[in-house]
Amino acid sequence: MAGTDIHEALRQIDFFSDYSSAELDELLEVGQWIKYQSGQAIITEEDTRLDLFVLVRGQVKVVKNGKVLATLQPGDSFGEITALTRTPRTAHVIAQGQCYCVRFEAINLHRLSTELQLKLVKKLLFTLADRLAALNRKFCVT
Repeated sequence: MAGTDIHEALRQIDFFSDYSSAELDELLEVGQWIKYQSGQAIITEEDTRLDLFVLVRGQVKVVKNGKVLATLQPGDSFGEITALTRTPRTAHVIAQGQCYCVRFEAINLHRLSTELQLKLVKKLLFTLADRLAALNRKFCVT
């Protein structure tokens, strides 16, 4: 996929919709645009690589003990817990059909400008907060 096509794909998802072209260029210098085939494991449980991902096209499923915990859509991030806590992966993430992700190695995120690091971390923080709120709604009785 050509650079301008990647920019357009990124802008179509909420996660990157407010990023400028220069910011997207900077992100893609640190991240990798990766295509996954149907059934391909993107993350394997217990793996210790510190990558985090943003799903741009397609769907992935999060699987633990053979049970599908979630189906993620374009704009969703995953892998951020391991990247932030440096603990092993807690589930498998498997492509459902062909999909495209941007993968960031946590060790390289320091190469981003301070402003862009903050913008990325804020997006991840809001994502994690939304997931926690959803779990609270699902499992807590008021």
